Amino acid sequence: MSSPVLGIVLAVSVLLSFVLAVARLPADSITWFSYVRPQWILLICFFWAQQLPYRRGLLFAIMFGASRQSDDQTTYRRGIIFSWIFGLFVDVLLNEPFGLNGAIFSSLTFFVWRFHQRHQMHSVVQQSMLIFLVIFFAEVFRAFVMDIVADQPWDVLPLTTAFSSAVLWPFLSRFLLRLIGPGNN
Repeated sequence: MSSPVLGIVLAVSVLLSFVLAVARLPADSITWFSYVRPQWILLICFFWAQQLPYRRGLLFAIMFGASRQSDDQTTYRRGIIFSWIFGLFVDVLLNEPFGLNGAIFSSLTFFVWRFHQRHQMHSVVQQSMLIFLVIFFAEVFRAFVMDIVADQPWDVLPLTTAFSSAVLWPFLSRFLLRLIGPGNN
């Protein structure tokens, strides 16, 4: 797939994940249905962190500073900084403590990039289990920080969010892979 189309798919998927993360159900809707909301932003972050090491196009060069003179370590450092800045934007968007999502996103990006070759070999079921664990720990960390900072009570939201994200992962990853085409560009 050409780099401009890849950039458009990346931008649209990120913006759509923002919209889905902020969108809330109407007040008269079923209350338990709000617990099965997937963590859209982390799913998109996981997908693109998993795919971008293989996608060396113009958008990758602009976002992560990849060039012929920069090595992979420099590119990965810039990518982690970019995901941290992306997380700061999400903090403002979701009205959460400044730096919380930045820490979560940069940790997720580091984890995915550190083991991206291993993640590519996993089956869809193994990737879903990995998604469940990563999002569960991220949501528990978020709930812990929100309990300390904003005195929000604990509930089952980390478990249900992780489960719904893991169930959605095979469909979302297959759809996005179909849009961007085969890797190793």
